[in-house]
Amino acid sequence: MVHVPKHRPRSGLAERTIAEALRSLAMPLGCPVAYLEQQRAALVQRLCAEEASLPPVVRTFVRHDVGLVSLPCPDQMPLTLDPADVQELIAFTRLEAEPGTNLTLAGARLTVKADPAGIRIADAGTISEARACSAMLVYEPGRASLDELRSDVSHAEWDDHACEDSATHRVGAMHGGVLVALASVERPHGQLARIRVLVSPTFRQSGLGRLVMRTLAQRVLAQGLFPYVRLTTTDLAARALSSTVGFVGFARTLTWQVSPTMVAFA
Repeated sequence: MVHVPKHRPRSGLAERTIAEALRSLAMPLGCPVAYLEQQRAALVQRLCAEEASLPPVVRTFVRHDVGLVSLPCPDQMPLTLDPADVQELIAFTRLEAEPGTNLTLAGARLTVKADPAGIRIADAGTISEARACSAMLVYEPGRASLDELRSDVSHAEWDDHACEDSATHRVGAMHGGVLVALASVERPHGQLARIRVLVSPTFRQSGLGRLVMRTLAQRVLAQGLFPYVRLTTTDLAARALSSTVGFVGFARTLTWQVSPTMVAFA
């Protein structure tokens, strides 16, 4: 069981939720969960065979007073960071650095990838109560219904929120026989299952996004998993939606793409 000091707010999350979330997040960081439980700033090195063929990345994690920088294995890219470099990466993560932000450290360029930073989690103690809604829910909507919603949103929104190739379950809301809101959950990582929501522009702020998100979050919880969302720094609507459903701020992470700096010769 994870020890949570009394001076730290638990934000309504149960200790089991915190323990399982930290355990699940420790896996891609390549570190023991103890690193994420203690008040420290640390650097670890990942030895992950499945990353061998991928471009090298640095992953950072921040929660309360805990900060961690996870480097790729030396065979993938030797990268030696001094304590000041580690603190700089942790500081950027605390601030939720914008995608595209660049840093030059230890002879390499680090660029924040276009993935969100803020992680929010929900459990049975934080999830909101159901509200009455006239829309009809549909589980696992078919291809024709999905295509209706796809035609009503931008390509970028569909790519970011529809989980077209990775969804394991979906819940939609129908209005007039047309799919206008969709919540999708991806294959779980440890005990965490990521939820994404997409709503037709015409029906935003109507409560349908909340309806499908809450319904799917309850389904995830019933499976013994914990739903989570990753939020961009600029998507205020997604932040507001997740808060109304009961998602609680938990940690911040960033993924930095690594590339060697080019030295110009006269």
